[in-house]
Amino acid sequence: MYDDLRNAALEPEAAEEWRPSLVERLPLFSHLKPQQRFILALLLFLNVAVLGCGCLIAFDKLIL
Repeated sequence: MYDDLRNAALEPEAAEEWRPSLVERLPLFSHLKPQQRFILALLLFLNVAVLGCGCLIAFDKLIL
């Protein structure tokens, strides 16, 4: 099993398939600049964080 491990590690990784990036697979976000995608991801993160904190407060799992 490990007989040819060193040689396999030194060979170029031509065996891996090329997969398109997430931006290429989702045409909805393909027209956005990287800065715009970052702001969108940041707003989504903040939305989930605020909703999560709201749920914790609503179910009395977090005491203010």
